[in-house]
Amino acid sequence: MVDRLDRIVCWSTEVSVDKLEKIRFAEVERERRNKRPILRYFLTMMLM
Repeated sequence: MVDRLDRIVCWSTEVSVDKLEKIRFAEVERERRNKRPILRYFLTMMLM
């Protein structure tokens, strides 16, 4: 039971880290086009 729980926690942590990386990458790409980085960065952080 505990082992399974650990595995789930590990998996969800990996998934959320992966999501964060993808979001950050997308934000950086968008920043390059928009040139309005700080506002968008804060919005993203608040949504987390």
